[in-house]
Amino acid sequence: MIQGRAAYGALSLCALSFLGCTDSASNRPLPNGAQKTRPSQEDLIEFHRERAREMDSLIDAKTAQWEAVVRSGTGIRHERLDSMPDAPRVADLKEGTVLELHHKFSLLDGRVITQWEEDGPLAFEPGSTDLPSGFHELIGQAHIGDSLRALIPPIRAWGMSGLPPDIPQEAVILAEMRLDIYRRTP
Repeated sequence: MIQGRAAYGALSLCALSFLGCTDSASNRPLPNGAQKTRPSQEDLIEFHRERAREMDSLIDAKTAQWEAVVRSGTGIRHERLDSMPDAPRVADLKEGTVLELHHKFSLLDGRVITQWEEDGPLAFEPGSTDLPSGFHELIGQAHIGDSLRALIPPIRAWGMSGLPPDIPQEAVILAEMRLDIYRRTP
């Protein structure tokens, strides 16, 4: 019988806590007679425009000391650290060509996501690899042998959700890489 009462008591607590959870804040009156409103479509558009301006300003500040920054139409800022203009352009390579990226991808606070010294080079097939679109855009503009440094905004990297636990929401990615043709070692 004691076991039955304990079980009943636990069930009652569960039921009470469940009822308490269903009384959400949406059922409570707002203070001082304020009324609930939803943001208009214009409000949401302006909110996202302001966020985009803030992101652009942050990326501009981070690249202000770079010597020859190029800004893409999608917000990526990059510079070539070492260029091989006589080498083939990645965009001109035949389909199926695999590149080797000697890379370091990090967050703006300095945390490293991945780097070739520890993780080995990345095999990258333009247009087919599952890296975010900003990496494809950046690499597509390069030549074989180029060394690049870039800031990739969240919209062209891992977006609003990030890639937990390593990449937080809305992360700007600092990409440093050198591009080579992938060669298998015997």
